[in-house]
Amino acid sequence: MIAECLIFLATALPQNGLMTADYFNEYKWCDSIISREVREHSDLLIEFFDEPEQLSTAVKVIWCESRGNTDAIRTAEGNNDSGLFQFVSWTWNWIAEEYDLPMWDDWVILKNGRPYTEEKVSRTSHGFEQVKVQHSEYYNILFGYLLSQDIYGRSQWRDWNSSKWCWEQDYKYISKLRREQ
Repeated sequence: MIAECLIFLATALPQNGLMTADYFNEYKWCDSIISREVREHSDLLIEFFDEPEQLSTAVKVIWCESRGNTDAIRTAEGNNDSGLFQFVSWTWNWIAEEYDLPMWDDWVILKNGRPYTEEKVSRTSHGFEQVKVQHSEYYNILFGYLLSQDIYGRSQWRDWNSSKWCWEQDYKYISKLRREQ
């Protein structure tokens, strides 16, 4: 249900530019179970999480952990959990070493939200930004995917147990989301 709604909201357009009652009702329902902040990341979520159940869980974990905020930081217990999936540095670095990816607190250059790997950047070029890697939408979702889907073999979301009460069951997630909207 959540995965289907994310895909609908990311890709659906009214037929012939006309909004039918069915389209409006589906849009309204989906809008009520996926926050706008999480929808902003739909293209990467759909790209990395290709199974509906995993996509649905990723949506719920991101909302429960960071409310869809790429710059979210939780300083409880000095861990500085960061980004959409609220990674801690030692987990991030473990994944980075495993896959030869940027380490925690590395600065990365992005062009239009994607890693930029060319040698030269023009001062007049548009779409570039420099961010700490854990606050990059692209890398945070990629690392969430690698940890939950590749390392653990598509079966575990145990690194997000602290928020499991929020995302494990759809009705709890939807209820909390609606109370906060």
